[in-house]
Formats: sequence, structure tokens, C-alpha cells
Amino acid sequence: MNYYLLKIITLVCFFYLPLVNATGSLSFILDYYPNCSYNIIEKSRVKIKTEQPLSEKPRLSLLEKLRNKAKLINADAIIIINKEVHEINDMSSAHAKKYIVSYEAEFIEDCQTHGKNNQQLTPYDHHGKKIQKTFAIHTEIERKFVFTPPNKPKLNHPIITNTELSLEKGIYGVNIGTSYQQVIDKFGEPSIILSMSTSELVTGYGRNHWLHFQNGKLVKVQSKLSIVSPVLLNKVPLRDFFDEVPWVIATKVNQKSTLSEVKTAMMMDLKLDDQKEVVVKGNENSLRLAFSYEFNEFNEFNEFNEKNYYLDGFSLESNNYNEAKFKGENQRGAQFGILGSLISNLNQGNSIDVELLKSELGQPLGRITVSPKSYIDIYNLNLLVGVKKSELVSIQIREELFRIKDDLAIKTPWSLGNFVQGKSIEELHNFFPAGIFELDNKFQIDTEEYQLTLLFDDSAESMMLYEAEVVIY
Repeated sequence: MNYYLLKIITLVCFFYLPLVNATGSLSFILDYYPNCSYNIIEKSRVKIKTEQPLSEKPRLSLLEKLRNKAKLINADAIIIINKEVHEINDMSSAHAKKYIVSYEAEFIEDCQTHGKNNQQLTPYDHHGKKIQKTFAIHTEIERKFVFTPPNKPKLNHPIITNTELSLEKGIYGVNIGTSYQQVIDKFGEPSIILSMSTSELVTGYGRNHWLHFQNGKLVKVQSKLSIVSPVLLNKVPLRDFFDEVPWVIATKVNQKSTLSEVKTAMMMDLKLDDQKEVVVKGNENSLRLAFSYEFNEFNEFNEFNEKNYYLDGFSLESNNYNEAKFKGENQRGAQFGILGSLISNLNQGNSIDVELLKSELGQPLGRITVSPKSYIDIYNLNLLVGVKKSELVSIQIREELFRIKDDLAIKTPWSLGNFVQGKSIEELHNFFPAGIFELDNKFQIDTEEYQLTLLFDDSAESMMLYEAEVVIY
């Protein structure tokens, strides 16, 4: 037979191979999407920890994991859709950095193909390498092509130019009594939403503007929310306008203005009350100006002898405003029980369904919006759950998220499986796996699925557990 004819026949046979492996045991990883309607059995991710994320060994290990996973669920073929490399904080390695490399893939059933026309390349080929798509362009006349990058999702943060704060005009053009939706239209999406009571909703814009709503209407605005701890406040992303542009009173006064400057600008004989505040009361609303002080000089005995008061915060509220009470926690114990089951599932290599987890944990107390595709839900006075791109990425248990006294929180310590708040290292020692790493008051447990960090209070002799964090790979 002619050599070239034999070569053509061989190539034709190769291109029309069905979606099965030649060995009959492991599934193919496809270079092209099937030209037919296929069924996705499961979308899943495989991971590996390594010090050399770009080397051949982790890549080949991940491909083997994909094929074994496909065999386990009886998938006919695999489509790799994404690859991620993350550096991890590994306390056990003082010098070499460690990374988690992962492939995300679709495991599919075979389908009846309709030729090879118009087949699209998959994002990654059967070697696990990103496919560089090329395009052939034939033109008869000179043309100018302008590349426009795709629009990335953005948060609704409109430009605000009004910086005025006043009893008559409200804050930045928004008055007390404005509806919730009108505030959103003016200021955009809040950075944080808190539903701490049944009768009031609090939204935060950056870390220095807190808006209170009752019956869908704005009833109060303040620059500081005392119940929010510094730990939680630092989770809220800074917002350019609300955290950097100073609010202005009477066209001249802003934060850090002295008490005498405030008196002059407002043309009022203002006096500080016991709370170091000045209250300006109108017919419907009241403006409270909060002051702090610093000592500005020494006397002859080398002692500070004069307090210099300066404007440090504000509150604008309806005269009919009544502060809502915290609604309390009624699911705290169940929520930590669910987390214990979650850790058990991760240890068995099972993936976590975020929507199912959210439904089990119940209605959160609040949410911090970190980016268009990531957020942190607040489930009780200690628990934060981080989600990014619809996947669970972290569980954070903090000693204090809110400065609120709650009987249930006092009676029900947080727990994460066998690790319970207030237990000593000695009491928990039997639950530490081999290979746990210890650094001062911090213990770190690493698995292929997650990293668990436990923090113990080193101020007490028994060193009690007070915080924990799980980072899911």
C-alpha cells in the first residue's frame, strides 16, 4: 500500500476514536469539547500540595487523580476547565514556600458526535496545559482592529461629590426618613449589612459610616458603631469616599477640628455633656458631635495641664429613634455541630455544597461584601464563613466579633469537631494528629483538603483555646 495513503488512513482513524481510553480502564482528558449534547455527571476539583508548582510531578499526579476520580463515578471523559496555584502559610517550613495546585474539571458521559466541524478547544489539553488558541485572519483590505477587554463585574459604587453633613440637609444629600432603596440608589451597595434585631437593619459603607433603617426608612447615621469589635471592623473593605473624604459641617468644620473651631463655624455656644458630646436638637432630628481630647503641654511639674478637644465623630438621628435590642442567638449550638460534620466530610475527601451548608446554618446575622464574587457571612457572635466564586474558602471562629453580652453565647462555647473553646492544650492533645506544627501559642494542622489553625491564650498558664480558622484549598 502507498505510504502516504496509509498515513492518511491512520490519521482519520485517530481523529474518530470514541470517548473511551485505549486501556479500557481510565477516562480520556479531552482537547476538544464534544460536538454533541453531553451530560455533566459532576464538576469537581483535585488538589495537591507541593514546593514546586510548575514541575512535572504535581501535574502528572493531578492528572492521575482526575482519571481515578472519573473511574470512580463512571465518567467517560474529562474536561479540565481551570487551574489554580495558591501559596499557603505553612509554619512547618521555615525556608521553602509551599503551594496548593488544583485542577477543576467536568466529568461527562459519552454522547453521539456529529463530525468534527466547529469543535471548540477546551481550556486545558490532555497534558493539563493551557491551550493557546490561534486564529487565521484573511483580509483583502487593510483593517484596524481594536481589542476591548471583557468587562469585569464591579460593585455598585457611584461617585459622590456632596460632603455636607447638617441637621437640615442630612448627610451627603440623603435625609433622615429616606427609603432604603433611595439610599442604595444614592450611595450604592453597602460594604456590610447587619440584621442584629427584628426591627432594625444596619448597613455600613466602609468602616466609618453606619446607617440604621426601621420600617424601611433611614432613622440614624453615625460614624462609629460601638457594638462592632475591631476584629470584625478590619474585615470590612475600606471605601475610598466614605473612609478617606472628610465630612464637612457648616462648610468649614470636619473631623479633627477643635471645639473652638466648631463653635465659631456653627455660631453657637456649644457645651460638652458627660459623654463628651455636643447635641444640636432640631424639630425632627438631632445632630450629635462626639469629641476626643489630647493633652497639649506640660506644666512646671512636668504634668499635662490642658485638654485639647477635637471633633472625632458624629451621629444624626430622628428624634423618635429608639435603639433596637439584639435578637439573640437561637441556632448557635446547631451551627457549630454542622461545622464538626463539615470537617469530617473534608477528612473523607468529600466536596462541600455551599448552598446546602448555608441552608443548614440558617439565616446569617450579616454579610460583608469583599468583592463582586466573594463575601463573608456572619452567623453568630463568633462565626464567619467565607465564600468566593460560589465555593467555600474559609471558616473563621473569632473570640469577639461584637461587643454584645448574650447569655447563650456565654453558656455555649464554640466548637469545631473535637476542638472546643476554653479547652487547654493538655485536654486537646489526644486529638492532635501526627505532624501537627506548633509555634508559640499557634498549632497548625495541614491536610490536602484544608489547613486548620488553632490559637491558644498564652496569658494563662493552662493555655486555653480561644480562636480557630479553617482555610479550604
